[in-house]
Amino acid sequence: MIKATNGAFGNVPYGINAAGHTAGVATFLGHSGQAAYLSTSPTQLTNLPGIAPNDPSLADATVAYGLNSSDTVVGAAFNTLPIRQTAVVWRNGTPTDLGILPTDGHVQARAINDADQIAGTGLDTGKAWLYQNGNTSLLAPLPGGRAAEAFGITSDGQVLGLSSTSNDTSKAEATVWRNGTPSDLGTLPGSTWSEAHAMNSSGVAVGAAGINGGEFAPRHPVMFAGGKVVDLWPDLGGSTSGTAQAINRSGTIVGDGRGGWVYNNGVRTDLDTLIPPNTGLRITAAYGINDNGQIAASASPTTNRHLSFAVLLTPESN
Repeated sequence: MIKATNGAFGNVPYGINAAGHTAGVATFLGHSGQAAYLSTSPTQLTNLPGIAPNDPSLADATVAYGLNSSDTVVGAAFNTLPIRQTAVVWRNGTPTDLGILPTDGHVQARAINDADQIAGTGLDTGKAWLYQNGNTSLLAPLPGGRAAEAFGITSDGQVLGLSSTSNDTSKAEATVWRNGTPSDLGTLPGSTWSEAHAMNSSGVAVGAAGINGGEFAPRHPVMFAGGKVVDLWPDLGGSTSGTAQAINRSGTIVGDGRGGWVYNNGVRTDLDTLIPPNTGLRITAAYGINDNGQIAASASPTTNRHLSFAVLLTPESN
């Protein structure tokens, strides 16, 4: 079902929780640009306010990346004096500036779990961090590295992301931090870049890895399991990129690359083939999946690829 428009367009759902609620970005009529949203109904997107309400140019300068089962949303917003992007948490729709890395110009909260642990990144300083109980811990890079980014967090507080492996920050590998200690998840042969976005309770992680290159090489969606890195789309090609964005408890994976797809029991399936043929939509990317198999995805009308709707895909009971 289209996660309704409510006058909004250009919608992307970056996160989904156990109840099928989503959070992301949307463009609302009467607003100057994309803004963070929370949706707790399949027919309603609610605009999440920024932290600079008295500055019209920044009042809606927000983005939401994740949410937990309590509908607490995390993301980023711009503030003033000086203008910078800061990590934000929305509780009951009210934003709070977490005040993390105040000298960094671009700080993002990327994920939150049900224990209210939040993971994120200072993009200017190259620092990954974990926020819990009102305190922030910086996450050390892999040995020899000097920069890190965090994209996800598990229910038990393990942080997923990447870390450089030397002073050359264009070379980095997928990393998981357990109790603050980084572990290298590896990459594909011939690659000097990989990143991890999510991990399920069985310890299987997903993300992307470069193909015969570093940061700017095309990437394939990959799975990190049992000490191995598995290319989930080996025939994607060398000029097209894709990423495995999320994995649920049963090991079902969703992602992007030439459209949205789902991967289960060793088979990758285009989501376009699983939705009714008369919807008039093309699934362009899948960003999240919960343990009920509901998928948060973006879709474009087949008649206008420039529009984007946030959609919630719910599997049939059979």
